Amino acid sequence: MAQEKLLSQSRRKLSKAQISAKQEAENLVVTNATKPKANEITKYVKPMLKLFNQLKKLNDHFTEADSIALNTLTFNLHLKVLNEQHLVTLHITDDEYERYLVRLDKFNKQINESMKQLCIPLNSRLSLANDMAKVMIEEKKLAQMEKDGQPKELHPSLQLIEDLKAIDCW
Repeated sequence: MAQEKLLSQSRRKLSKAQISAKQEAENLVVTNATKPKANEITKYVKPMLKLFNQLKKLNDHFTEADSIALNTLTFNLHLKVLNEQHLVTLHITDDEYERYLVRLDKFNKQINESMKQLCIPLNSRLSLANDMAKVMIEEKKLAQMEKDGQPKELHPSLQLIEDLKAIDCW
């Protein structure tokens, strides 16, 4: 599946109707008015709250639905920093050195997993916004056709059949 892009990042040439429909759909789906909220643990640990706010500012498309993944990412990043600081104080021949390396590897995996969880909803929202924009454009086209009152053009073969039916030759 191709990765969807925001209208502002798209380089395709679009008509005015397509641009307005895509912008309206993005406003409804991608950038809704909610913001992620820090959980109780993150709120009361100053370095974690600072990190949470920095991550929240990195992408203004995060919504309240992303709060859990963002809090998990913040927690794991904070624990990774604490373990790295302790690892630096250890000597390479120390018995605990190897355990801290294993812990850091586990934190890296958890951090990657949290980042994937944050990425999937954004791609899903962009895809949904794109689909909604396509539907809006089709609705506008249908409304315009109805407004114009023009009958839909028939295929020449169907037109011939209709003409024959009209004169009772069929």
